Order: sequence, then structure tokens, then C-alpha cells
Amino acid sequence: MSTIARIVCLANAHKDGERCIAGKRMLLDGSMGEWVRPVSRRESGALSRPERIYLDREEPALLDLIEIRLDHHKPEAHQQENWLLAQDNQCKKIGALPLERLVVDAPSTIWDNGDSSDGHRDNRVPQERADRLETSLLLIEVDGMEVTRGTSLRGRSTLSGWFEYGSLGHNYKFTITDPAFEEKYSNKANKFWVERCCLTVSLAEVHSDGYAYKLIAGVIEKP
Repeated sequence: MSTIARIVCLANAHKDGERCIAGKRMLLDGSMGEWVRPVSRRESGALSRPERIYLDREEPALLDLIEIRLDHHKPEAHQQENWLLAQDNQCKKIGALPLERLVVDAPSTIWDNGDSSDGHRDNRVPQERADRLETSLLLIEVDGMEVTRGTSLRGRSTLSGWFEYGSLGHNYKFTITDPAFEEKYSNKANKFWVERCCLTVSLAEVHSDGYAYKLIAGVIEKP
């Protein structure tokens, strides 16, 4: 039997030409609960535009409070937060979470460190280690982030974010997949700085090369 979940949207990110939506449940007392990542019945799990937009055809924005109909829990390997989207779903915006009520996670590291792809830093986890993880979504706060522009293998403009995190100031550099952030800074130089912000970090499915890649799926800038 399907159920209606109320979540605060913390990611509406590029995925295989469609989108990945993720957020945390809003509990009856107004606090934030567990992560939820709605997935479709297609192999990629990505959500098409009709599956994710509101009745007014607007895209869910970060910090929107959303009602979404889910079929059942559908965990996959390290992506334990996945829930199958109900076929009769219609996303509904019911409000917005004030920024001051946003509660971040506090992991000591961003999953396992030690593996990097070209041009990035500690941005991937081998499958044998990823399969032992119990989460694939984190919301962290950083003092700032250096953003660099590049080009994907398909010729699309891409952004990557370099930041420090943790008590020891460990350096990370991940690809940014937040389309709203890309659009906001589309006219910026090839390297620029973003001040204090919260990042939704997602560990994607295992790629054909045997690694699960860490992505910045949402950027929430703070005043």
C-alpha cells in the first residue's frame, strides 16, 4: 500500500538526462528525520519531469516542503534510502523550510577516503567498500567552496567543488550536479569562490569502472 511522505527537498540533481530528488522526512514535531530518495521503475531510477514537477509545472527547489506518494522501501546496496515512487504520484509543494531550521549531519569523514579520479580529490569509493556502507546521502556545512568549470567527455560544461571538511580540514573535490546552482553561476569565470554553504553529498550507484562516485547534489548558500 502506498504512503504519503512529507520531505524537505535537499537535492534535485542531474541524473542520466533526468533528475534525482532526495530529502529528509519532516516529522510531526517539525524536526527532520531519515533520508528519502524516491526512485522510478526504470533501470536508472531517475525521475522524469512528469514524475517530479508540481501541478503548476515548477521544479522542486531546495528547501521546499513536498508531499510525495511512495510505493514501498526499495534499498539497493549502499543506497538504503531509496523508495519506489508510486505510479499515481503527484508532487505537491506544501511550504518551505526556513534556512535557520536546517539541521546538518556531522560525519567525521565523507564516507571512505583514499580514492580519487583525475582532477578530483577523494571522490570515489570502490564497490567492495561501498557495499558495506549504510548511507549514501549526507548534508554537511562548509566554510566555503572553490568552484571550477570544466568539460565532460560528452562536451557538456561541468562544475566541480573543492572544499575542506572535518576537524582535520581534509580536502575534497567533487563534481556538482545541482542544475539550479549551475544556472545561477553560468556566467561566472572558470574559477570562483562561494561562501559558507550547506552541501547535499550523494554517493551514486557503482559505475562500470567499479567505483561509486561522490557528488555534490545540492548547494544551499547561507547569508
